[in-house]
Amino acid sequence: MWTVLLVEDEVFVRRKVRETMPWKEMGFTIIGEAGNGLEAMEKIRECQPDVVITDIVMPLMNGVDLLKQARKEGFTSRFVMLTVMSDFENVQQALEFGASSYMLKLYMDQETLAETMSKVEKELIDRRSAEIREAEALLYKLWKLMPGGAESPEIKGSELEVPGVHGRSLSIIAVQHGQPTYTRDDFFALRVIDNDVASAAVWHLLTMDGVSYLFMWLPTNSQFNIFAEKALPYSLIYTELISAAHLMDTWKSIQIKLNLEWYNPTFRAKLCTSAGTPLRETADTWGLEHEIWHNLEQLRWDAVVGAVNELWGKFEVQQAPQLQVKQAAARIAHLCARISQLNTVDEEAILASDHHRLKLVFMARLETHFKHLSASRIPISDHPEVNKIISYLHEHYVEEITLDTLAKLVCMDDKYVSGLFKKKLGVSIIQYLHQIRIEHAQRLLRETDRTISEIGERVGFANDNYFIKIFKRSTGGTPASFRNRT
Repeated sequence: MWTVLLVEDEVFVRRKVRETMPWKEMGFTIIGEAGNGLEAMEKIRECQPDVVITDIVMPLMNGVDLLKQARKEGFTSRFVMLTVMSDFENVQQALEFGASSYMLKLYMDQETLAETMSKVEKELIDRRSAEIREAEALLYKLWKLMPGGAESPEIKGSELEVPGVHGRSLSIIAVQHGQPTYTRDDFFALRVIDNDVASAAVWHLLTMDGVSYLFMWLPTNSQFNIFAEKALPYSLIYTELISAAHLMDTWKSIQIKLNLEWYNPTFRAKLCTSAGTPLRETADTWGLEHEIWHNLEQLRWDAVVGAVNELWGKFEVQQAPQLQVKQAAARIAHLCARISQLNTVDEEAILASDHHRLKLVFMARLETHFKHLSASRIPISDHPEVNKIISYLHEHYVEEITLDTLAKLVCMDDKYVSGLFKKKLGVSIIQYLHQIRIEHAQRLLRETDRTISEIGERVGFANDNYFIKIFKRSTGGTPASFRNRT
């Protein structure tokens, strides 16, 4: 909703303008009136209206001088001048200083006013779109400075002025949603802020790595309230209104508070009141990162899980910046994709709204690579139905598997299936199944402290004695002796 200030010393003219149009239906709301230029200038400073409809001839300060003063102070409100037939010299001067249009008081009616406001609205939309693009480009440039907190020699002085928000106060609202994209409508759907406040604000939005920063610029002396008691699907940090000069320091404070929520999410809106301890990256994570992808390459899943648990614990103890955690996850997943040659799964970023959820997403990604890599190393025959049985054995080796189950799987006679399998692979189905189970048992003996009984059960053997018997037949030694040698 665009805001309008009416400036006219004749009350009946103001009333005519106010009552002529269905303002709200047209997307405008009248936020104030003034009877002279000086009073109008105070209201411009206070309310920052989008449009000023002003008479030219007024006491104390005329409309042209009002326009000049507003431009001198940096306000970009669109001006519509009200005039009489004989005042074209002042009209010309107003247009030279950037007035959008003018209307003759005598001939002003609903049609001419609607036509004028339609033109002004197009100007407002074009200007606002350009200012938002410029502002968000600047904010992105500033965001890149956040992790290290260093000042950029390329951004100084007037370059820090955000376009289109002159004279407004700022609140930064950080939303830790964990999604690659986010919109203002997504934020408004949370219903944590009053609609009137949202309409009065100029908004900028920057989404990076699953976190969105909303910059809400309100007119000076405004107030707002966020409903902090409301349960949310993710954490949200916000600030009180500040001046634009404190944007950088406040943004850094927001990131520090956001990082605390990353490790201990409350799923509420929380006010950021102080800076806190600066963020510091966790050192020496390369060893654990290498351990994760190396063990995945060797198909040692339990070792992968152990290394991830250790890395995630290290991040949490040291409260590492969430960006570092996300970058590490992306780096490891990229290497695992190269190992498994399953690249399509990594087209989407690894994101989540908190440390624990990111670990779940990350582990799911690694498991996908692990399964694909495991499947790629399965022997393949020249017979499609035998290959189907091979895949089934690798996926279900822990379960009880019968010849009848496999025959039904490929819609063949059980005796024919048994003979065909041995012909193609040189071993019987039960020998091949035992081979799979023993390979997994060897991995668990190397990489875990589970008991031999637990391992036998975990890989599909019904009792200890049978497990030990098959293990010895396959490897030449018992599970215990195998463990002692490794």
